Amino acid sequence: METTRRPRRPALKRAPRWTLLAVAFSSVATGLVLPHTLLIAAGLLLAGCVALP
Repeated sequence: METTRRPRRPALKRAPRWTLLAVAFSSVATGLVLPHTLLIAAGLLLAGCVALP
């Protein structure tokens, strides 16, 4: 009796997500050190987009 195997989903690489999260938090930190509201907003937006599944 043959069993059919379903193909496994490829493992998702988490490295790009962590890299983008680091870039987002560094831009937020830079925006806080240099009082630049647009940089803070862009960093928070990027962090929110990266956190979504």
